[in-house]
Amino acid sequence: MNKIKCIGLLLLVMLIGFQSAQAQKKVSTTIAPTTRTEKDLLGEKQIPFDAYYGVQTARALENFQVSGMKTNSYPDYVKAYAIVKLAAARANAEDGRLSKEKLVAIEKACLAVMDGKYHDQFIVDLYQGGAGTSANMNSCEVIANIALEMSGHKKGEYQFIEPHDDLNMGQSTNDVYPTAIKVALILHNEKLIKEAEALSQSFHKKGDEFKNIVKMGRTEGQDAVPMTVGQEFHAFGNQLDAEIAALKKAEAYLYEQNM
Repeated sequence: MNKIKCIGLLLLVMLIGFQSAQAQKKVSTTIAPTTRTEKDLLGEKQIPFDAYYGVQTARALENFQVSGMKTNSYPDYVKAYAIVKLAAARANAEDGRLSKEKLVAIEKACLAVMDGKYHDQFIVDLYQGGAGTSANMNSCEVIANIALEMSGHKKGEYQFIEPHDDLNMGQSTNDVYPTAIKVALILHNEKLIKEAEALSQSFHKKGDEFKNIVKMGRTEGQDAVPMTVGQEFHAFGNQLDAEIAALKKAEAYLYEQNM
């Protein structure tokens, strides 16, 4: 009887060990996916599993390797696309064409991009064919996939939020592309004006500080009438003031948008 018990116990231990080995083998042979399949009118294409861009962006990466300069080389340009897509989504929701659930997800995604996140996914070349279609679809795909993840879905599950039908609803690249460029210029112009104003103030401050220091003026490399160092620095500041005024005046024309 004791022998039978020992044999039974030995068999049980061997069975447990076998099952454990099989489980470890199964785990070791399980490989995390590296790609996902997306398709367009040209057919299926494998997209990096972790990428937020999709098949249209992947096509552009193959077809338009021109300058080596990517959309994300200019953060304000990326931010501008998010601003445009956010405004379009809100307009479409207000018109009753986009559901409230989709709007909430798209808003969260756009705000994340505007906050500087996911910029590494905006990777199409700045020079491309199609009047900017690839850049537009790059933004649509990235924002759609961000919105999907934020809604508890997986990248590429476009039956819930679709890059073209939802993110590009009621739009054309001929609307989006120039509008995004203008918005980017406005965003950048604000920074440029701010820095130019700070530099101008510094010049004027030095102008006051050096107002009693007399120097020889120069005209085309030759001695001219005497002047103060302060006058010279105030002249630098005045030149910048004029350029700042021109930048502010020019910005007004950027508010006439295509969309």
